[in-house]
Amino acid sequence: MENIIEIDNLTKEYKELRAIDNLSFEVKKGEILGLLRTKR
Repeated sequence: MENIIEIDNLTKEYKELRAIDNLSFEVKKGEILGLLRTKR
């Protein structure tokens, strides 16, 4: 089945805070993705 989202080695920083470090995932057609955020 084909990927509709594919992320590979994503890193996101806000000033000195590394919010995302080396994130990789894929979502195939028909799958459901949920993202959760935690408080610091």
